[in-house]
Formats: sequence, structure tokens, C-alpha cells
Amino acid sequence: MSRAATAPPAGNERRQRGVTLIEVLVAFFILFVVTLAVLQMLSMAYMVNLGALIRTDLTYRAQRVVETIRLQQYLSSIAGGTNAACCPLPGSGSPTVQYTIPSLSGGACDAFWGPDGANVMEPNARYSLTYSIDANGRVAVQALPLTTGANVYLGPAANKAVVYVATLLP
Repeated sequence: MSRAATAPPAGNERRQRGVTLIEVLVAFFILFVVTLAVLQMLSMAYMVNLGALIRTDLTYRAQRVVETIRLQQYLSSIAGGTNAACCPLPGSGSPTVQYTIPSLSGGACDAFWGPDGANVMEPNARYSLTYSIDANGRVAVQALPLTTGANVYLGPAANKAVVYVATLLP
């Protein structure tokens, strides 16, 4: 056999050369850039989900405070105006009440606000709760995440404060 019989035609020579090293490097670089973009999006989605988790938890706690105040208002109305010391309500002499719910640290109101009672506060809480009630029966509960200490929320918690406003029925 002669060499001319086994040689590929001149037109096919260029198609059979294969992939060059530069083409492979360009393809890897494009793949690397796309992978970095996807990882950045996943990181941002994780941070957004942590922020939503914090707001959801704080909103839940604020709702529990409002429901506890509504229950105390009802109980005080059927018990002849008795006002609980751990959940003060506005009386005839004080048109506005402002109260900070204590953290569970062995105080007298721990059983009221803690797991045995309203289940609003918990040991080693990562938040602080305050409420105010005006003369018209509007309740504003402010739930703030703690930014210092051992028990803080993970993620961007500093700007996730919740103010929950409700109206008490007369």
C-alpha cells in the first residue's frame, strides 16, 4: 500500500485536529466564572433566609405578647378590674402604660412570661420585648434582636427589629 492511499483527503485534515489547550482553558475559565456567580447567589439567598427567619421569630413573639395582653384584659374585666403585676394594663389613673418584659433571670415574672405561662420569653433569649398601651387601647410591641452576648441570631440581625401594632377591644 502506498502512503497516498491511506492519507486523509486534504479537506478533512483541519476537522480532525482536536481541541487545543487554549480552547480548553477558555472553557474552564467560563465555567469558573459561572460557578462563582451561582455560589454568590446561594450565599445571598442564605443570608436573606436568615433575615426572614429572624423577622418571623420576632413577629411571632410580638403576637404572643399582644395575645397575652388581650387575655389579661379579659381576665381583669371579669375579675373586677384586677391588674396583673407582670402584665400591666392601663388603668383609670394612667392613660399610657410602657412595660419591658423581663428576660428569664430568676425574677418574679419568670413564671408568667416564661415557658410555664405565656411562653413569650425563654431562657437565654436572643431578643428583648417591650410594649406600650395608650388610652385608646392601641398596643405597640417592639421586638429587638440582641446584638451582643453569647445568644445572638446568626446573620444580619441588627436591622431586623419588629414593631407589632394592634388594638384592644374595649
